[in-house]
Amino acid sequence: MHDSTRRSPEPPRAIQADHDAIRRGRVWPAVAVLIAVIGSVSAVFGARAVATADSEDSRDAFDASSTEIAATLAAAVEDEADLAVNAAAYIVGNPDTTNDEFVAWTENIRLIDRYPQLRSILFATMVPADELDGFLRDVTAPLSPTATGAPQVVPGGERDLYCLTVAKKATGTALPAGMDFCATALGRELLAARDSGLSSYVAVTDETFTSAAREDAGDNTSADPQVIEDVALLLVQTPVYRSGTVPDSPEARRAEFLGWIGMAVSPEVVLHSALVGRDEIGLRFTYDTGASRVAFSNKTMPVGSQVRSFDFGNGWTAETFGAVEGSGVFTSRVALTVLTGGIVLSFAVALLVLVLSTGRARAWRFVREMTDELRHQAMHDPLTGLPNRSLIADRTEQLLARNRRSHTAGAALFIDLDEFKNINDTLGHEAGDELLESVARRLTHELREADTIGRLGGDEFIVLLDDASVGTAERVAQRLLDVMREPFTLAASNQPIVVSASIGVALGDRESPSELLRDADVALYRAKAAGRNCHATFSSEMEAHIQQRLELEFDLRSALDGDQFRLVYQPMYDLSDLSMIGVEALLRWDHPTQGLINPDGFIPMLESSGKITDVGRWVLAEACARAEGWRSRGSAVGISVNVSGRQLVHDSVVDDVRAALDSSGLEPAALTIEITESVLMRDVETTARRLRDLKSFGVGIAIDDFGTGYSSLAYLQKFPVDRLKIDRSFTDAMTRSSETVALIHTLVQVGKSLGLRTLAEGVETAEQIDRLRAEGVDEVQGYLLARPLDAARLEEQLLRPLRPDERSQDLS
Repeated sequence: MHDSTRRSPEPPRAIQADHDAIRRGRVWPAVAVLIAVIGSVSAVFGARAVATADSEDSRDAFDASSTEIAATLAAAVEDEADLAVNAAAYIVGNPDTTNDEFVAWTENIRLIDRYPQLRSILFATMVPADELDGFLRDVTAPLSPTATGAPQVVPGGERDLYCLTVAKKATGTALPAGMDFCATALGRELLAARDSGLSSYVAVTDETFTSAAREDAGDNTSADPQVIEDVALLLVQTPVYRSGTVPDSPEARRAEFLGWIGMAVSPEVVLHSALVGRDEIGLRFTYDTGASRVAFSNKTMPVGSQVRSFDFGNGWTAETFGAVEGSGVFTSRVALTVLTGGIVLSFAVALLVLVLSTGRARAWRFVREMTDELRHQAMHDPLTGLPNRSLIADRTEQLLARNRRSHTAGAALFIDLDEFKNINDTLGHEAGDELLESVARRLTHELREADTIGRLGGDEFIVLLDDASVGTAERVAQRLLDVMREPFTLAASNQPIVVSASIGVALGDRESPSELLRDADVALYRAKAAGRNCHATFSSEMEAHIQQRLELEFDLRSALDGDQFRLVYQPMYDLSDLSMIGVEALLRWDHPTQGLINPDGFIPMLESSGKITDVGRWVLAEACARAEGWRSRGSAVGISVNVSGRQLVHDSVVDDVRAALDSSGLEPAALTIEITESVLMRDVETTARRLRDLKSFGVGIAIDDFGTGYSSLAYLQKFPVDRLKIDRSFTDAMTRSSETVALIHTLVQVGKSLGLRTLAEGVETAEQIDRLRAEGVDEVQGYLLARPLDAARLEEQLLRPLRPDERSQDLS
């Protein structure tokens, strides 16, 4: 019997589908394995490349750190030389100074604040044996007393010549009082410095000087209460001559010799300041002229270290050294991360291929993960990773809702960096982005996990605090300000960057998140107006004040096009005969409704908005044209024009001055450009270059508000300056304060040592005129002599009567 049942054949399409499924099941695993192999091999090559680059980056980082350390040391050497020059200028101007006067001078120049490495400074002179008794009787510097109470010289004994202290100021470490330095190991260096006219440097300990004192006192160290522990010091001895300069020959130097400025400097402080944050780097600081050699270091140089050498000139050199980073994959953390990460990623992609090939469910899961990542990117700042404006608005709404339910108060802190635009303008936008990332990390580190911090854009950040009282919010704001004052290290800058911030605080419930943030923004405006680098808490009165300021800023946009700016001119006089020598152009704003507004009311707004460049260009053109008109009618007066720091940021200021001179026809020598002292010190090298460009035209350069910016004499020598304008605050105080008189005397001496004329601002009394003339000031200006006048009144009252031809016409 035959079986009549028979299986029906499968359709050809189904068979093909099975074959395709089987083939896919074999292909996809092979593809995954291939991906894993290729990815792993690529990871190995990538890790090796990263390891090599990491080693090169390590060397580059060492070179950059070494350069910054060298710059700090060079500044320290320049500081010591600058202090010696200033002290010498003081002694030349006050050869009969007493100890009290010398100490008062050091306090006036803020010696302790400006030179933390200084342990003591003194003025010593040579006393022949036949003048010793008179010197001990008259000198005011304290000497070691004998048992009878009479002053004595240490060590004892009779000598032909003594080198004794006239006046001194100690800031921590003091040399033994009454010490005859020429009877110590330092004597040869002192006499060599006198004859050569050059400063000498000696590394000593206090034991070097106190041993002679102990022997002389019979090992009774209590005989001299100023003997201190054995501390390594660097002694700097600078000779001082009557003329203020070094005579040409040794014989002339001995004849004009006054004494030595002696300074005891702590090298440990200098090395520490240069190595802050760089403990891994070794440093050796050396002074070697063949005849004298001193060296200081923070650690011993290991064998095989990488070394950088720097020559500062005048015998000073520095060497930095550090360990050499290896270039192996397993010795570099970044390279090891690339290797392991690349292998893991390769296998992850291979696994993903397998997962995606197994079904739509896993594919949809992957899509959802990517969607979540895109959503995160949409709600966070791409630069800092902080919540952006959209997410901050949502978090603020949640903050208000939570505090309504719990009957507590929340707070919003609006943070804005001060002068952030200057970072972008001077260092570039990449440096600005790096600074913003560093600021975000620093602020986040100072907050609780429960607090929210976000970036609204630009240099604006928001902090949200839950359940915060006024005191709590203000304490948090102050803590954030304190941490922001710490210097930032940027790749584009050779030196740490110091920035500050202003913070506006708003607390309590609001109708909407935007209202809370708006009130914090209003408080921020108040903090900015209060001088920046501070915080302010919102109050209802602020809103009206800010609205008024905003209206004024809005009106300021059209002030230049609306011909609302005016110039007034304040005369300047030669103090010897009170003849008028020139005028200073001063800017005023003639507001349509508020009347005449002084510069303090609108110059800061011009600078913050960037409009100061256009207005400054107009001032230059207007002032030069007016001055040329006066000179063409026979009035030989010069004109001074103030240039702001924002104008000096760009080279265009040079073109603006050239254009003003060309269009007006004014002789360049009749124009003086005034720059405030604080602006000069922001970027010394760039500012000096632009001033040299201006000086090449033949214009004069003046430093305004001199004495308020703490510029050093060494820095001033870099600028092509013709005149120093002493700030009006000193003129006002000189009749009430002997310290101010001494300071003005020092400022005048600085000007004379640099060959510059000095002008005192703000003269309002005849007594001030007499005092300034006695101190040797060359020029003055102020209300006593003439107030600022508009062009017509200046012409009618002062210029026209002084012209010989027009005066004769008036008499006829």
